[in-house]
Amino acid sequence: MADDHGRLPGSPSRTATGTAALPADPERVRDANTREHRAGGPDNAHRTGARPAEPGDRPRQRYELAFPDGFDGDQDRVVVSITGRTGAGGHPVYEDASGIIQAEISDRAEVRILTTGALQELAHGVTAHPLV
Repeated sequence: MADDHGRLPGSPSRTATGTAALPADPERVRDANTREHRAGGPDNAHRTGARPAEPGDRPRQRYELAFPDGFDGDQDRVVVSITGRTGAGGHPVYEDASGIIQAEISDRAEVRILTTGALQELAHGVTAHPLV
């Protein structure tokens, strides 16, 4: 007896498209690829405060990074510009004028701070605000 996905008992629970196993259901694939179901769809835009990127959008040239509150309650802010490089996640890398602060910023303004020195401590909770 097959399960809800058409798999027979003992068959792997996950198969990739193009294998000899059951083919992917085209309707389910289409539904999974719609804008509402992607991680960056409009239903998730409220998490970053930015609109999702549209096909053909070019990366922003500059962002202002806001680091988490320090001891005095103020946020440290740094302006970073695009470098032309991409990070491990495939997103553009940005850096400040000194080159010490480097960050990979996604099209949804998600920030990953990159280390530039052996003793550098990575900041978490950094937010990116696009500059015009």
